[in-house]
Amino acid sequence: MFSYMVQTLVVGGLIAAIVFVAAFASEGRGRRVVRILLGAEERRPVREHLFDEIERPDATLDVVGELGRETSSLPIVTARPAAHQPARHRA
Repeated sequence: MFSYMVQTLVVGGLIAAIVFVAAFASEGRGRRVVRILLGAEERRPVREHLFDEIERPDATLDVVGELGRETSSLPIVTARPAAHQPARHRA
């Protein structure tokens, strides 16, 4: 009974593999690999900046407080009560 589904599963697997390869080629590292393979970009060493120091902000565990301070200067918009309008009927 499973033998009837083999062809469908093979076709689905091939489509999934094609989509996976296309998605990999469209993203950062995959795009670079494709460019190197096509000769559009030359290979360069990556080790030159591997251990460089990166400036980062101080770590904080008060995430909600930080967001509150950042958004405290935003204006507050309140809803105005709608004026009562009589219903209009089409004749």
